[in-house]
Amino acid sequence: MTTQGTPQDGIRTTTVTGAGGVPLNILDAGPEDAPAVVLLHGFAQSAWSWVNQLTAPHPLRIVAPDLRGHGRSGKPDSGYAGERAWADDVAAVITGLGLHRPVLGGWSYGGLVVMDYIAVHGDSALSGVVTVDATLTAGVPGAELLFGPDFFALVPQLLAPDAESMVAARQALLELSTARPLAPADLLTQLGASVRTPTRVCEALLGRALDRTDVAASVTVPWLAVHGSEDRVVAVAAAEEIASAQPAAEIQRWEGAGHAPFLEDPARFGKELADFVTKTRH
Repeated sequence: MTTQGTPQDGIRTTTVTGAGGVPLNILDAGPEDAPAVVLLHGFAQSAWSWVNQLTAPHPLRIVAPDLRGHGRSGKPDSGYAGERAWADDVAAVITGLGLHRPVLGGWSYGGLVVMDYIAVHGDSALSGVVTVDATLTAGVPGAELLFGPDFFALVPQLLAPDAESMVAARQALLELSTARPLAPADLLTQLGASVRTPTRVCEALLGRALDRTDVAASVTVPWLAVHGSEDRVVAVAAAEEIASAQPAAEIQRWEGAGHAPFLEDPARFGKELADFVTKTRH
């Protein structure tokens, strides 16, 4: 593990070695002895998706890695298809930073990576699970019903080989992800991080066929599933899928929120996250 400095006051930057020797860039904020939450970003996004959680004062340690192929992490030519690499990457973050039973959270595709981790390692090293506008299935028959038509319309552009189309598609995906527009500066920050993900990585992620229903049913730790009622990327029915697979999960439907509630209402998300972490400690 190496520490690289602070890109912003209060945020530590660290690198750990993930599966296959892939370097994983991590943003880390908050007291190092506080209860930890590891937050995994979504498709073609980065650790900076969680900038509001990283910079807000609260009694948690927020750990936000760039997933392999994303942000400032390594971008190998292969290693995206199977669950093992994703699972071992998450395990490397937890062990590399010496985190004791963190809450593991995932937004959108990050929720599938949470399930990858649990499929391989179980949940005994966790104190809880948080998913945000996530689905348990992708790339299998019936999964298309859980994604919005606007997202499907974007897929060919997301996989376009030319840079101009790729950037336009990434911006369109970000704009699709919130019920209300982000401030221009925030949009540019998120877009700048998004375009670090090569098209070949996006293609590999979209090519995975996943049904994590059985994994969800195996979860034994507390689970909070947040979903925006106005999500145009992943349908609200995905939250119902989670509730069906794991009846013990707490489902929160946020009225008026889109696909990224933590960007749209960071204060509420921070409070709900802190409250959930407190529950997992009792």
